[in-house]
Amino acid sequence: MFQNYSSGVQACYRGPRLYDTERTKQAVVEIISWYKKHREILNSDIIHLRKADGRDWDGMLHVNPALEEKGLAVFYHPLDSDITRTIRIPLYYTGLENVASISEKGGKAKKYRLARDYSVEMEVTIPGRGYTWFIIK
Repeated sequence: MFQNYSSGVQACYRGPRLYDTERTKQAVVEIISWYKKHREILNSDIIHLRKADGRDWDGMLHVNPALEEKGLAVFYHPLDSDITRTIRIPLYYTGLENVASISEKGGKAKKYRLARDYSVEMEVTIPGRGYTWFIIK
């Protein structure tokens, strides 16, 4: 469900048993709330950062220079163990020129100086069979 919404898919889940437990209901509410909060950037253009091959991370970057949130990067990892990678993120289409303020999951932002090709390199830890996301301003 998170992968659909983080890809900008406006999915509609229907049926008499969408929630089988209270925990499932809370997970659905959390994901829908996240999507609504970041809807504008999630419905913006997508840059694929690495093709999914089932052997390492894959990810995408939503970009829109007209918004306050210039970018939203999402990284997925299909294998069991956590991984840490240094990932180059191209920020040209965000409209940022010198500095990007990047925060993981809405936490404390860290400033990155853009390289000459308008990219930044970040160390990203992705949980096994999980995902993480970053807001770029």
